[in-house]
Amino acid sequence: MLLAVACKNNISEPVPTNVYYTCSMDPQVMEKKPGTCPICKMDLVRVEIDPEQKSGEIKLSDAQIRLANIQTDTIRPHLLGDEITLAATIKENQNGINLVTSKIAGRIERLYVRNEGEQIRKGAAVFDLYSEELVSTQQDYLLALENQKRYQGNDLSFSRIAEAARNKLMLWGLTEKQITEIEKSGEGKNVVTYYSKYSGFVNEINVSEGDYVAEGSGVVSLADLSTVWVEAQLYVTDLGFLHQAQEAVVDVPYFPGRMLKGEVNFVNPALEASSKIVLIRVELSNPDGEYQPGMQAWITLKGKGRKVMAVPTNALIQGADGITLWLRNEEGNFENRMVTIGKSNKDYTEILTGVQFGETVVVSGAYLLNSEYIFKKGADPMAGHEM
Repeated sequence: MLLAVACKNNISEPVPTNVYYTCSMDPQVMEKKPGTCPICKMDLVRVEIDPEQKSGEIKLSDAQIRLANIQTDTIRPHLLGDEITLAATIKENQNGINLVTSKIAGRIERLYVRNEGEQIRKGAAVFDLYSEELVSTQQDYLLALENQKRYQGNDLSFSRIAEAARNKLMLWGLTEKQITEIEKSGEGKNVVTYYSKYSGFVNEINVSEGDYVAEGSGVVSLADLSTVWVEAQLYVTDLGFLHQAQEAVVDVPYFPGRMLKGEVNFVNPALEASSKIVLIRVELSNPDGEYQPGMQAWITLKGKGRKVMAVPTNALIQGADGITLWLRNEEGNFENRMVTIGKSNKDYTEILTGVQFGETVVVSGAYLLNSEYIFKKGADPMAGHEM
């Protein structure tokens, strides 16, 4: 009798066909009896499929929808056209590069600019220079002025000598104010300060204190960033599309959501070495200096568009057998639908078949719905679609 009772207890009750056991961590594990997950060793969870629920549909509570951040939108026409998106880099506008130079040979006694990236205003001191020739010319100028006063009205040669010396000082970079100070003091300066004639950011410092420089040597390079260049590489096979593009839109990831319209104002007529690409350029206004050289950007070349039925690209789920999306039907359930697509960009994708205008599409949380469906029903939502 005891043996019969033991055998009877070992016979497990049959599991209903709408019940299975899965792992909350690994939902791909589906068993017909309780136990532990073969992957993570956690206890399997009992899942009961609603027999009245249609295949490819799932129902969620309002709390679950909020928790999963599932958002929907109505399918409606969108302007969609051919476009090409290119990786780009922001660079200095080379037309705005200015060089502060030494007008005469001498020795750099002091540098007022020490770091690249510093902002320099027009009229700011840049460096002090000692030059024997400059000191000698100042003395010549003062002597000519003194003789001009002493022999005023008797000899015009001193006036011409003074004027020539003054012009030479101005040619060598001294300002009107500096020359006036020399005239008032009656003494020349051993070291002369040179000022910037431009505003901009320090792009390059070419000398150090104590260096000897030749006449015309560049001391500091300044970049005017009121406009910048956005450069990208385009395959030569896409040049035809470039010529018919309606506009160029620049997207700088450092400023999310900011789309800057422009136009391609330069196409390099020569191919890059050992490649089949050409350099294109869009010029951007940068009055506040927000866009800095070296920043990464995207240039999107947009062709002529037309209104089509389209959904946000991130609403689509790419599977091995096709593309699906999730819709919310009139009953409030979420329904998986297979679609065929047409033209696409990083924001929207054209839908050719599978949905209609006015239907409600899930635009955020589609993959979470997919996972929840597999967890609750133990099957891929695409399994019920005809390929």
